[in-house]
Amino acid sequence: MKNKIHSTAIIDDGTKIGKNVEIGPYSIIHKNVKIGDDTKVESHCVIYPGSEIGNNNIIHDHVIIGANPQDLKFDIDLSTYVEILDNNIIREYVSIHRSTNESKPTKIFSNTMIMANSHIGHDCIIGNNVVITNASLLAGNVMVEDFAVLGGNTLVHQHVRIGKLSMVSGGARLSKDVIPFMLIGRDPVKHYCLNKIGIKRYGISDESYSVLSKAFRLLKKGHSIDDLEPATEDLQYLISWFSVKSERGCHTFI
Repeated sequence: MKNKIHSTAIIDDGTKIGKNVEIGPYSIIHKNVKIGDDTKVESHCVIYPGSEIGNNNIIHDHVIIGANPQDLKFDIDLSTYVEILDNNIIREYVSIHRSTNESKPTKIFSNTMIMANSHIGHDCIIGNNVVITNASLLAGNVMVEDFAVLGGNTLVHQHVRIGKLSMVSGGARLSKDVIPFMLIGRDPVKHYCLNKIGIKRYGISDESYSVLSKAFRLLKKGHSIDDLEPATEDLQYLISWFSVKSERGCHTFI
């Protein structure tokens, strides 16, 4: 299908635009940007040089993608960028900053929703099927793994990891890592139980769920989970997650 580009949009000649792409009024697309098929960019968006956007994304009004990082040490002449894969929804007034490392971009994987007024800092990695609720602010070098959910107004310190299938309550201030499969919140922020609903919706049940419950109880007591049986795929993932060196350490348990 033919692209639908508003007459007031400003698009650099070096931009590569796929098929059936819509670009709304007063949006600005800088040089060397790539936009995949079936993607919609609504009004007043700015997409900065080098940004790569995949297929079937919906980018709502006033979104900024690929702007310089808020890092006083950053060399603006470095060739860094943002990469967004497929099927994502990015709501109004979201900002996503380019990386500080030329070898890897700030990256959003697929099927993720980033709600209005949220910020994704430089060098962040956002996984698949993530939900980032309104006005959440992620500092640089944050990793959010697949199927994690961040409640509204979540504040995330730089270098924090948020594990797979975890859920963060609204207004939480995360200064340390969030363990996969857990619910975390309250003040001060602590892990307080398994993310039971999210885990079951994902399809984890019976034996694997029972093992994760045992792992939670052991972790809460400060014990190792390495020798738990049976060694289900989810348990092995959890053990491997702890084997990766943490920049910040983990939040504790209630």
